[in-house]
Amino acid sequence: MTHISTEQALQIPQQLKQQGSQADTGTSSEKGKKLLSEDDVTLRQLQVNPNTKKIKVEAYKNELGKDNAIVQETLKNKLAEYRLSANTQLKVEKDMLGNVALKGALLQSDLERIGDDLNNSTAFKNSFSRLSQQKPTLDYVDNVAKLSSAYGVENNLFNSLLSDDRDYNKLNDIAHRFDSLKNAQSNMNEPPLNTEQFHFTLNA
Repeated sequence: MTHISTEQALQIPQQLKQQGSQADTGTSSEKGKKLLSEDDVTLRQLQVNPNTKKIKVEAYKNELGKDNAIVQETLKNKLAEYRLSANTQLKVEKDMLGNVALKGALLQSDLERIGDDLNNSTAFKNSFSRLSQQKPTLDYVDNVAKLSSAYGVENNLFNSLLSDDRDYNKLNDIAHRFDSLKNAQSNMNEPPLNTEQFHFTLNA
């Protein structure tokens, strides 16, 4: 048996404590590395799987952009036709009967004449109808896509509006499902997604 001095015996607890401390440090380091590794994997998964099912928001914007241009140009032309200020602000929406209703800082007679012209224009009414139905949906889709891209999170409500078949994920399809969802929430007395009536404003 090897004999140790009293001084050596007193140093043993300190040595054991130092070794334990180094071991804990090594374990903490390993845990830290492991946590960092798991975080990295999670971030990669979120980046790889922004589950918006590859919705082409820009394509939707371009699609509605044509209708937006038709509505805007028609209103400008009407102001010019009736020799009214090109800077006049006009607000277009639908009335209770689904007809185009016009509001603005004009004489009531001018509003009525322009309103009648707009209601008699099939091209204008069709474009405005598409805008009123699909623009709120596009705003919602665009917002979800931006949040998903920024934070890498899924939106289950949005995913429920999408079909696994891309042919049925046109903006019009999503708009119909979005309206159905809003109506269902309204019937269930749940907070509505968006019940504000759509309107188009010229010279806002």
